[in-house]
Amino acid sequence: MKLASEADWKAPLPLLSLRPGDQIRTTQNAKAVLMFTGGQGTVTVSAANSPYTVQAQSAAPGGKTTDLVASLGRMLSGKKKDLTYVPLTTRSVKQPPLLISPRDGKLLGPPVFEWGGSDRLRYTVRVRGPQGLLSEQRELPRTPLSYPASAPSLAPGVPYTWELEAKDFPVQRGQFTLVVPAEGAEIQAALAALSGLAGYPQSTVRLMQAGYLFDQALFTDARKELLVALAQDPEEPSLHLMLGHIYERIGLKELAAEEFDEAEFLSSRKP
Repeated sequence: MKLASEADWKAPLPLLSLRPGDQIRTTQNAKAVLMFTGGQGTVTVSAANSPYTVQAQSAAPGGKTTDLVASLGRMLSGKKKDLTYVPLTTRSVKQPPLLISPRDGKLLGPPVFEWGGSDRLRYTVRVRGPQGLLSEQRELPRTPLSYPASAPSLAPGVPYTWELEAKDFPVQRGQFTLVVPAEGAEIQAALAALSGLAGYPQSTVRLMQAGYLFDQALFTDARKELLVALAQDPEEPSLHLMLGHIYERIGLKELAAEEFDEAEFLSSRKP
């Protein structure tokens, strides 16, 4: 990319903000997707239309979906991060338990508990609510665990805590709240509107959905959306960058650094 105010070309960072007069070029089979923050859609830049000069766009007709896309575009552009100074992390051979999800925020549906750690350990998971202990499962392997159907139902809008315990390690705790039905219906409607957007690459749609969920404090659901998108497009740096922001927000600093590192690597590769 080359900014209108600069003379040199440089590699762009994911979610970088562009202004009229800035240029993007790609070579070989590389592509770049530009999303206009006013809700006017996207432009895909390839070798065939390089260099592409950003033009000022007229305002798109108003509407709930257009306004939502415009708001998300502005929010995502604010998630650009200087990746140059993100420290590399090192993994410990011992792999102590790590509570991953949910750690904080709201959920659209019943929780699925996820954690990291050694496969040699056995884990205990407890769920507590205002009325006390709701569920306890012992001698668990390290695998995602759904809230048991035999346990008391979880009520929307009520804060709950889940605990992860393993022998010789301190107990870790995460908090979550199920969204109330009215809020959940509104969120699902917004997600459906985004999924029906015409002319947007699937990775961009997933990114916007994850950004919307992040903005609603639905960090677990946003992470899930990004993991699905990365399974389909593992070399898209903006997906790694957004996932890093989620991990950073919920206190998983090392996982955040890994995602920021990956976003920087994918952004800086030479063709």
